[in-house]
Amino acid sequence: MHLFYIAFTAFDVFATVLTLGVLACGLWVVPHEAAEAFHQTLWRMLGVSFALLTLSSVLILLSRSLEMSGGPVSALPGVAPMVLSGTHYGRVWWVRPPVLLLLWIAWIAGRRYRNVNALGWVMFAAAAIIAFTRSETGHPADHGDFTFAVWIDWLHLMGAGLWIGSLFAMTLVVFPRLRRHHPQHPLLAADIFQRLSTLAGLALALILVTGIYTAWQQLDTWSAFVTTAYGRTLLVKLSLVAVLILIGAHNRYLKLPRLQQAAGRVRAVPRWLSWSLRKPTALATADPVTTAQRLRACTHAVKAESLLGVGVLAAASVLLHGMPPAAMSAIPAFGGTMSMGDASSSMSMPAPGATPPAASASAMSAFGAPGKAREVRATLHINALDSMRFEPAEVHVEPGETVRFVVTNRGKLLHEFVIGDAREQREHELEMEKMPDAPMHDPNGISLRPGETRSIIWTFPDRSMQVEYACHQPGHFAAGMLGLILVDQAPGKTAHGQSANQHAITKTGGG
Repeated sequence: MHLFYIAFTAFDVFATVLTLGVLACGLWVVPHEAAEAFHQTLWRMLGVSFALLTLSSVLILLSRSLEMSGGPVSALPGVAPMVLSGTHYGRVWWVRPPVLLLLWIAWIAGRRYRNVNALGWVMFAAAAIIAFTRSETGHPADHGDFTFAVWIDWLHLMGAGLWIGSLFAMTLVVFPRLRRHHPQHPLLAADIFQRLSTLAGLALALILVTGIYTAWQQLDTWSAFVTTAYGRTLLVKLSLVAVLILIGAHNRYLKLPRLQQAAGRVRAVPRWLSWSLRKPTALATADPVTTAQRLRACTHAVKAESLLGVGVLAAASVLLHGMPPAAMSAIPAFGGTMSMGDASSSMSMPAPGATPPAASASAMSAFGAPGKAREVRATLHINALDSMRFEPAEVHVEPGETVRFVVTNRGKLLHEFVIGDAREQREHELEMEKMPDAPMHDPNGISLRPGETRSIIWTFPDRSMQVEYACHQPGHFAAGMLGLILVDQAPGKTAHGQSANQHAITKTGGG
């Protein structure tokens, strides 16, 4: 199932990059004076890219809904609306439909050649917004919206669109037309290849700057390149990019000068590279036969770059579903514990062959420890809702009290109930990012299938403090699925002076 999610992410990334690339070719690569000659073919390709982007937007919503719910495909009709209305991902996704509508309106309006340049800029801005929704629903947004990390990730994706996307557009649209009409347009071919090379160079600079920053943030050590799956995938991606850079350099400093020379452009070859040409002096007039040969060589090189670009996007999609080593190192080793509970009892037991380390116990003691059934003095009933909220959202316990939490999943999505202080909740969120499909392994939490009721017994420290309970299914914690346990408040009152547990609490006798 994990490969299923990666495949749909890759499709969405490809559609976004292709859209940006086709628009970049129309706005920058094809000269303004030649735009009309390429208008129909570019416009048809834009329609294809918009169709792919529309389809990918629907599919990525469905795949993320399945990922959040953990349920079968048959549950999608009930799950998807809840994801759209109650999760951070859903709120960001709602940006796409109006932007896609704008893209289609602009595309329909530009089918006839009228002020296409202005429409192109409108569509490029809209495509950039679509790209931003990708960054706002990925790892960079884990710590908030519009953060510096989100903007860096967006710039990285934009650079990929300008570079790799323009390679796709050149391979599918521009070069085929140039090769059919090269005898009439030798200088045009040289000019377009020059513009492509310049755009690729600028995009590469943007990719390198943002990529270095992101790698520095995500990798803990240099050894993580080979010791972690994330690092090895990143290494594959960087290797493909390095090959792309080498081919691009060869195109710019060897193939481009040869093409310009064949087209009759004077002083096309840098002096330090003149040894690479049999005829170092530029021709006075264009040679159609030589131009065709040079253009064919350029086409083959760009095709090779495009195939490598597909590999780069595939590796990037795997990284989007991976856990960065820097985040992994922040997760403490809780050991192999399995939390087991039902509506009336709760127990924690070590997983086979696992021994919880001492550090884990000390971390747990900061906000309490698993309790014993005979010590329970109160029972609290909590509902987990698909609106990404707990009901009640705030409860009261007494210092040192042992409480049984009876938690019911009232929705159709998977939910969790994890007890901990703010630090523990952050660490558990990182753990779930690493293994979103893994079962609950911590004694301070339980997982709940739709409609399921389970319980957990917890003894709180004998001092005043605030403890939280949260759900860390993908996207739920970010959407605000968090409740507050107030320890050492006045009996029956919350911090806001309201009735503390409402009807959720039941006092239990001793023994």
